[in-house]
Amino acid sequence: MKQSLRLFVLLACGTGPAWGAMPVMVQDCWKEVVFDLDAPHETWGGGNNSGWLGLPITAIILTVGQPVEKAGGMDKLLPAEGDLYFDSLSVDSEKSAEETLAAYQVSVVSPDYCSEVKGDTTVALAAAGFKSVTAKCWKQGAGFGSDSTVATVALDAKGNGSFVFPADQYPHGPITVRMSGENGAVRDNCYLQLYNRGGVSWNEGMPKEGPPAAKGMSLVFADDFSGPLSISSTAPSARYYDHKPPDGSQDFSTLPFSGYDTPQNPFTRIDTYLRIRASEKAHSAGLIASIRGAASGFMARAPCYFECRFIGPNAIGAWPAFWLLTADPSKIRTGCDELDIIEAYGGEGPHEPNAGDTYMITPHCWNQGAAGKALETKAFEGMRNPCHTHKFGIPSTWFETFHTYGCKITETETIYYCDDIEVGRHATFPLSKELPLFFLINLATGGGWPVDLSRYHGVADMYVDYVRVYQGKKRTGDL
Repeated sequence: MKQSLRLFVLLACGTGPAWGAMPVMVQDCWKEVVFDLDAPHETWGGGNNSGWLGLPITAIILTVGQPVEKAGGMDKLLPAEGDLYFDSLSVDSEKSAEETLAAYQVSVVSPDYCSEVKGDTTVALAAAGFKSVTAKCWKQGAGFGSDSTVATVALDAKGNGSFVFPADQYPHGPITVRMSGENGAVRDNCYLQLYNRGGVSWNEGMPKEGPPAAKGMSLVFADDFSGPLSISSTAPSARYYDHKPPDGSQDFSTLPFSGYDTPQNPFTRIDTYLRIRASEKAHSAGLIASIRGAASGFMARAPCYFECRFIGPNAIGAWPAFWLLTADPSKIRTGCDELDIIEAYGGEGPHEPNAGDTYMITPHCWNQGAAGKALETKAFEGMRNPCHTHKFGIPSTWFETFHTYGCKITETETIYYCDDIEVGRHATFPLSKELPLFFLINLATGGGWPVDLSRYHGVADMYVDYVRVYQGKKRTGDL
């Protein structure tokens, strides 16, 4: 459906208003300026360079440009003076006024996003533009559990409504209540992250038995976060370092990784879970690494197996991940291997990266020349990214409920798992055979994609249930 913006403007002299990269030159006359909102334009913010306007429009900004002339291959700004008058501004659309002005966004009024609940909890909604909203939540049960419809909510004329969420009938701990609205071709999903203080204990904590992929290996590291957190930017005795090794200079989140011992601390232990919070108010996100510096901390050598169980947030720009890096104790190497067991990018829609059941498994051979790049490319193409969990018989997504993500590194192959099901493999990289590996777990934001946590009041949570590492028999000559 076509949409356009019309503007009547009078300019005494100079350059008129501009939309994106389209200045309008007028002089001493009224002129109607029409901007086709459905046409391609330059991208403002977000970093996705899509060339399309992201809806809904929440603000209109008119920019007065300065005349420019080419001089010696450079753009030279010219002085200009004049008066700009606006008479009227209108928006045309093939949709009705009600449809055009509707927010078409499902929002939760209460309880607060990322809050704690227990027992029957009333969830109040605001969803202008929709007539009804369906609420769902993953429920405990045999195998993978099952999806369940909590309620179908009929909304009033203003788009308001509510339903009762029976928390005691759902899993204890972190849960996600998913609310969906639909009106013709327009759809919207809202994800209410909650911590259920009541409910049913379901697959919580570290299993007593080892994973099938680690058969024949010994458990060499395990943390189910049942005790005090041991995270620090400075203490050498801490179990985890809260920046990217060796010194945090390569931190990469748009909301910066913050220390456990700072006012912006993103880490909290709740029951037997590690919560990592991304917060726009605190301007912080969180990462833990099993080593600090070049080689101090926990590492394992091939053959080995790493796994982590967590649930992440599906908010625009949220970037939960579990990954491995090779470490060089000699500090001589500049290259390393990176094995991204799961990179999950939040956000949905035509310009968002990870709608539905998808996540990325991404191997890298950093700074290893043409040979390393060729190995990396072959491995990546063999993964057939993105990984679709549904194709492997896993019915839920990384943000609907917990999953266990694993990686087994042998001297010949590197194999990736989700819930003990193989989801990809490639030939083991040379450095992964030779050097020890350490793990990192993070909730970052960005990754080159738009970041917008405003729907969730600037907060998104990742909950880690446990992490454990197995190692096979050491090879001759290993340290």
